Amino acid sequence: MKFSLRPIFRIVGMTTTAVGITMIPAFVVSLICREFREGIMFLLLGIATIAVGTLTVRLCSLHRREKKDLGIGDGLLTLTLCWVVLALIGSIPYLLTGVIDRPASAFFESCSGFTTTGATVLDEINHLPRGIIFWRSMTCWAGGIGILLFAIALMPALGINAQRLNAVDIHGPTLDEVTPKMITTVRGITLFYLGMTLAETILLTLSGMTVFNGLIHSMSTVSTGGFSRYDNNLEHFGGIAVPVIVMIFMILSAVNFNLYISAFRNGLRAFARDTELKAYGAIIVGSGLILTAILFFTHSSRDLVGSAVNGFFQAISLLTTTGFTTTDYRIWPQIAQMILLTLMFIGACSSSPGGGLKIARAMVTLKLIRHGISMRLHPNFFETVKMNGQGMPSDKVSGAVTVPFLYLTALFAGVFLLTFTGVAMPDAFSSGIACLCNTGTAFASGGLHSACADYPEAAKLILSIMMIGGRLELYALFVLISPKYWTRSY
Repeated sequence: MKFSLRPIFRIVGMTTTAVGITMIPAFVVSLICREFREGIMFLLLGIATIAVGTLTVRLCSLHRREKKDLGIGDGLLTLTLCWVVLALIGSIPYLLTGVIDRPASAFFESCSGFTTTGATVLDEINHLPRGIIFWRSMTCWAGGIGILLFAIALMPALGINAQRLNAVDIHGPTLDEVTPKMITTVRGITLFYLGMTLAETILLTLSGMTVFNGLIHSMSTVSTGGFSRYDNNLEHFGGIAVPVIVMIFMILSAVNFNLYISAFRNGLRAFARDTELKAYGAIIVGSGLILTAILFFTHSSRDLVGSAVNGFFQAISLLTTTGFTTTDYRIWPQIAQMILLTLMFIGACSSSPGGGLKIARAMVTLKLIRHGISMRLHPNFFETVKMNGQGMPSDKVSGAVTVPFLYLTALFAGVFLLTFTGVAMPDAFSSGIACLCNTGTAFASGGLHSACADYPEAAKLILSIMMIGGRLELYALFVLISPKYWTRSY
């Protein structure tokens, strides 16, 4: 296959530059906290990364007569390279500071941040340098929307068709449909993203957190990342105020971000007529009430308020694939754990930082199952699959139904490889689905968030690949390992 290397590496260069820019805030935080060694490291590494990225962009500048449009194959390769480059560069601070001394573990930690997974190989996180703690949350924040959206925003300026790279969405307004100018759209989304981060930081600070704690937890919330400063996650803070604030922003962050822009332009009726958003709300209310009842009547929680807070919080956290925890749900009744596992697999709304299958795809799959049953009962029955009252094209329906099978295939393949490295099968399954769905928190025996800490280095690399595959919604991963991809032109 012949690749359009110049535009591919130019986008990778832009991504590299963006990573370098994100290191500057970590440098400032290190200086404020008087961590001069870490601060100098972030400064020098940031400058070097920006220089390499800028040089790559200049060397790969397109000539006027050169073909600028990326094919689908080029686009999938570009996205994969961008995520790998993000994780590789992001792992360097962990290695240089000695926080993590093994490359595979550092790559896992960085990959977990940029893919907004939230799993970790670290313990006693509160004793780490504050610059590193901030960098962990910064990777989540940037991976959630900043860097990837930055790359997509610049594609039209390069004459590159962004829709070819954004072929994973099957529902809701797309970026090109929201506004004629991609830059304007991305500016609006970015400002809203920044606004949510600032608003949550203020509210968490008012609830009793320090400004630093409020900031890093807000960055992890709006990106649906789930990184915390403490080993016991949000359980450290206790009370009701922090969980309620985080719940609100987890819900907002997992909504289709393009829907926010559409609502800004067309009014709140955009929310009222969105089928996926209605299902999202129904799932939250339904699962939250069921978990509350289970916890209260099985005496897993001492009072109704505590049952409601823990039940709704964990339902929202796993559905949005954020992965924050307020309690150890591994001691909950088995039926409650099964509900959480199901929510983890379903995932957030389309075009959001959240991971998982996505609610729209789950809805389409259920509609097709219902359609198949009706066909068995009434052979002449025919009904078009609809979302928001409009029929869906057959290619999007087919793509939506394919993704669940891709997830199951990737999950079982990943579990098989993990057990081959020596990981126990139950832990391999739990960690595999947590990384594949970008949730981070797992049911494994090693811990809710740090279950992978004691895994072999080979297992951490496998899980890192699963995290990237989950973030790319698996199409890119399966296409790239297909022999036809390398022998045909797309």
